[in-house]
Amino acid sequence: MSAEKDRYLDSIDPLERSNLLKIMKGTFEKLDREFIDELVEVEGFFYEEDEEAINFESHKNSMILEYINKCEVPEEFDLEESVFDLSRKIVHFIFRNGIIEDMHAGKYGYDEFLKIPENTPPEVISQLSNKDMMALNKYMMDRVGYILQLLQNAEYTKLHYILDQEKYNGDDWDRPNIEKIEKDTEDLMLIEFSRQKNIDH
Repeated sequence: MSAEKDRYLDSIDPLERSNLLKIMKGTFEKLDREFIDELVEVEGFFYEEDEEAINFESHKNSMILEYINKCEVPEEFDLEESVFDLSRKIVHFIFRNGIIEDMHAGKYGYDEFLKIPENTPPEVISQLSNKDMMALNKYMMDRVGYILQLLQNAEYTKLHYILDQEKYNGDDWDRPNIEKIEKDTEDLMLIEFSRQKNIDH
């Protein structure tokens, strides 16, 4: 996060921050309720038409993924495009825009090692080549996309089977720091709110 954004966040009064977040939370909850009501209507339609439950579940999940992707569900949408868009966004959120970007950043590329001048500080040398990054991005996109497709198709048991293969891996890892991510998300929302307010004025 840039120094300018940090200064803006530091300048917000705690009470003002709380009120702004409360407004945004209320807006999100209202939109979520409206979308859930739409899902209920669709469920009623499927049962009236005596459709198989699995068809409804798959259609419902497709709507959920499209809503998460665009915050709306048009009458017609491309399921394959939805999976691609969401995969790309999720990979950037959980992987590409994080520590891996710091490892890849640098004045000199790792794949140009022989061209790097002597006594160059290690911190300005990328730890990953562009080829490495492309391979990692593809690996992540393929797997995230596959998980989303299983959810879209309501293949829950298959998804359980795949993930259960990893049940003994990483059991000594740290627990997810949900509070930190939520705080980062709140900061992002406040910055976006400020930007939108400046545009409106």
